Amino acid sequence: MKTTVRIRTYRPEDVEGIYSAVMASRRELSQWMPWCHETYSRQDTTGWVWSRTSAWERNEEWSFLIIDGDETVVGGCGLHRLDLKNGVAELGYWVRTPSTGQGVATEATRQLCQWAFRDGGLERIEILASVDNRASQRVAEKSGGVREGVLRRRIRLGGRSHDCILYSILKEDLRH
Repeated sequence: MKTTVRIRTYRPEDVEGIYSAVMASRRELSQWMPWCHETYSRQDTTGWVWSRTSAWERNEEWSFLIIDGDETVVGGCGLHRLDLKNGVAELGYWVRTPSTGQGVATEATRQLCQWAFRDGGLERIEILASVDNRASQRVAEKSGGVREGVLRRRIRLGGRSHDCILYSILKEDLRH
């Protein structure tokens, strides 16, 4: 069964929902998300939520929550490494463990790309997925990402370098 979700910007009242989602998923997220560490705390969540406005204003990151029809936080997604001069950004996502495998990240990625191309002025979005992270690769592929190649030792996770697959989604890709 596919879950209906939407993306929206962060609000101060989201802290508890985000913290709960992260705690329910910490074991799985910590493999791929360096921010989700063993000592992750409610204060980390609060700092993140409060930093979203200034990060947006400085065009450092455009961050969104993924929520279901009941306004429950089921994950997050966003654009970082914004290169507005060239119309390029990198897209990332995470989903609460009980909501994985239901199309949540794929739908949120599609919504975020549509927003970025329509309102953000972007022309190209890149998704990097560790060669070991098949779930993230599937999201990139199902979202319309075109595999461009493998970038050797592109990211560090868990204290070691990982090769990554680079996917891209172009503005015109979403028109088809």
